Amino acid sequence: MKLIHTADWHIGQSFYGYNRDNEHQMFFEWLCAVIKREKADALLIAGDVFDSPNPPASAQRLFYHFLRKATEENPQLQIIIISGNHDSAARLEAPMPLLESMNITIKGVIKRNEDGIDYSDLLVPIYDKEGNILIWCMAVPYIRQGDYPPSDSYAEGVKNLYNAIYNEALKHAEHDQMIIAMGHLQATGSEISEDDQSERTVIGGLECISPEAFAPGISYTALGHLHKGQRVSKRENVRYAGSPLPMSFAEKNYKHGIEVIE
Repeated sequence: MKLIHTADWHIGQSFYGYNRDNEHQMFFEWLCAVIKREKADALLIAGDVFDSPNPPASAQRLFYHFLRKATEENPQLQIIIISGNHDSAARLEAPMPLLESMNITIKGVIKRNEDGIDYSDLLVPIYDKEGNILIWCMAVPYIRQGDYPPSDSYAEGVKNLYNAIYNEALKHAEHDQMIIAMGHLQATGSEISEDDQSERTVIGGLECISPEAFAPGISYTALGHLHKGQRVSKRENVRYAGSPLPMSFAEKNYKHGIEVIE
């Protein structure tokens, strides 16, 4: 199967007073062409879809127009989206009843049931063209304090949450099915611009997550939050896609784009 990993679109961003809708529109047209050319089976969008929790109407129109165009032109495409720290998790999830019919899944909120965190809700099956499940995706949105199991620290809580979801995935995955993960966080061993405040740590500087949080059995981890595309701690299968557009002058030397995974 072929997956496309992207993140940190920040639709609706105003860059020193300049509206960037036209830049985002050009990116979406390019991305639709890439999806079609690559015959992608799934598009993974790893958070920060919008630049603010209350994006302008023009930004929302761009986003939903892209979703419609991408799915109409590529009927086989499955889209999985998680929320980032810039997004309103509940707002991003709200259209799900309409988007499900378009093979689109959005995970913004860590849900709970009578037993506690509903780990199975964060598992999304990815199908091949014949309708067989080939991959289980751990679609984990940006994790806020209280979203994880009781732990001594945020970093430990996030690690425990990923481990619990992975154990749940193992219950679902058959011998020939792979497990991948998504996340919106800052991993240790990743490179962050010293001049860019938009990708600073958010929770008291304590949120750096060790890549050991992603079990060896996870075939690929698609991360968002940092705007520079990179592998994490020399692990080829743990990557940031980076933002498709520069979000600040601190990113002038970044090579922006997407990741295509086969």
